[in-house]
Amino acid sequence: MRFSARIIALFLSMTLIAYGQGNSFDRVRYNGGSVNSKVDPKEWKNRLTITSDHITLKLKDSQEVNIAPKSVTSLSYGQEAHRRVGTMIALAVLVAPVALFGLFHKTRLHYIGIQYTDSENKSAGILLQGDKDNYRAILVALQGVTGVPVSVSEKDREFVPVGVKSEVTKGHDKEYAAEGSTDAKPSAPAEPAKGTVNVSSTPPGADVSVDGSFVGNSPAALKVSPGKHTISVKLAGYAEWSREMTVESGSDVQLTATLEKPQ
Repeated sequence: MRFSARIIALFLSMTLIAYGQGNSFDRVRYNGGSVNSKVDPKEWKNRLTITSDHITLKLKDSQEVNIAPKSVTSLSYGQEAHRRVGTMIALAVLVAPVALFGLFHKTRLHYIGIQYTDSENKSAGILLQGDKDNYRAILVALQGVTGVPVSVSEKDREFVPVGVKSEVTKGHDKEYAAEGSTDAKPSAPAEPAKGTVNVSSTPPGADVSVDGSFVGNSPAALKVSPGKHTISVKLAGYAEWSREMTVESGSDVQLTATLEKPQ
């Protein structure tokens, strides 16, 4: 086991050195997001290049998106990548028609989500798929240049490479549980499920409060009881942003706070 761990650590170290010079990956699928492309989601021949200055996705139709590493607000893997980019689609963010392909498919595939702030300070995101031979290196390289932890469900945590900092997002595995499972057991009636409020901000890292109580920093996935609540976002040097909303049982919504300098 120690020998295997050393081999993994050596691999990660070599990968970290490599991304400083730039890593390129040719076997990448684009399955949707803010890039308005009609590239077939089953097409592997797209190119992802990751350097300390740029994350560049060049699609087969010659479209190209350049993402500044410092603008990346969230990285995610597997089911969590599905959920986050899927939330963007539900909010009518401009997405390619192919974006729905596989987003809520129950088969475990190596999906990678990148959410970022574009040149107009708007929230954007892309859903990629790596293959079994390159997705680990892609995750290592992305985290290396952005410093952002990878959000992942408990079920998918074992597929994130050792050495990659991750944040386990609990409470979403049931959404992807296989239907018709014979292992399911009857359970007692439960209280109304809490809703999930995903709060992001521009700039990121702002203080998030629910009904006046501090709950964390953006981006944050909040579990909130059903009913009316006031979500506030504060960051030094910017005017406070707040939104009153009604949370429904089991709901999953996205709030994006664009903070502005005081007049």
